[in-house]
Amino acid sequence: TRRQIKRRGFRTKAEAVDALNDLTTQLDNDLHVEPSRLTVADYFDHWLETLPVTGLRTTTIASYRRKVDSYIKPHLGDIRLQELNAADLDRLYGHMRTVGGVSGRPLSARTVRYAHSIIGKALSDAERKSLVQRNVARLASPPSPTAARAKEPRVWSPQELGEFLSFVEASGSAHYPLLRLAAFTGMRRSELCGLRWDDVDLDGATLTVRRTVTSVDHERVEGAPKSARSRRNIDVDEGTVRILRTWRREQRELRLLAGEGWIETGLVFTMPDGTGWHPDVVSRQFRRLVEASGLPKLSVHGLRHTHTTHLLATGQNPRLVAERLGHADVSFTLQVYGHVLPGQQADAAAAVAKLVDGQ
Repeated sequence: TRRQIKRRGFRTKAEAVDALNDLTTQLDNDLHVEPSRLTVADYFDHWLETLPVTGLRTTTIASYRRKVDSYIKPHLGDIRLQELNAADLDRLYGHMRTVGGVSGRPLSARTVRYAHSIIGKALSDAERKSLVQRNVARLASPPSPTAARAKEPRVWSPQELGEFLSFVEASGSAHYPLLRLAAFTGMRRSELCGLRWDDVDLDGATLTVRRTVTSVDHERVEGAPKSARSRRNIDVDEGTVRILRTWRREQRELRLLAGEGWIETGLVFTMPDGTGWHPDVVSRQFRRLVEASGLPKLSVHGLRHTHTTHLLATGQNPRLVAERLGHADVSFTLQVYGHVLPGQQADAAAAVAKLVDGQ
């Protein structure tokens, strides 16, 4: 049975004919969408609920939700999805760049572009499902990729890193083995918290990243590594192997002392009862240790940046560095850390001159 839809309110017959022609064109090109009163807020809530089925990481979904709840819904939520336009998005981006942060502080171009990418993904799905005629995010003007480029990561010099590790060891901190391993392998916080003794070969001085423990809304969540490349083997230096052997003996003593109160998790880095450290606790303790040491501020992830910088500064092959870190592509490693490659341009210039001049 044919469906007939009536439209009223045209001032002239010509306007009605134009509207009919537009509708016919949409139907012919499969561009027609049924009118809907669905709001931006309702659509984004539904969209977020569907993301786990796509296989997207829990931490990524949680990050999307924070941006949606903090910035997108408060400013665009009441607008009907089909009435949302590029100008609305531009006003949102302008607000975020000027007074969108905590206490009216400006947000970075990187944060604004991240919010734009979330909106673009959501509207792309809406377009594919014929909820909107087109993805208006493609017409908006977010900060450029250049403006949104991440700042050069803060790192410690080899002397500063050595001073910090000596300070942590002398303090008797339970986190010393974990921080030592982080500093000399570049492992992510989630990978350190998820590391099990089954993944560690102390005799072979290697370990394998097979699982992670992340923080999602302050809850410990176990999962798979960030990407296929993140699942990797990492060689460990002799000094760190000795520290891990010592820690394993201490952990066994803790197990005996705890008796029935010990909770067996198989994790390398545990609290006195055998349960794993919460990633947020690791970050909080690290921050306190840095403050107590008097060294420049750094995050736990900054140890990963520091290790990478030290590897490249000693002339290590960028492809090897990328594999060690679990980067998906060596080009990403070079994009972020290429500035620390020592004397590469000078060596290249000298090599070409020698080739041409025959010297």
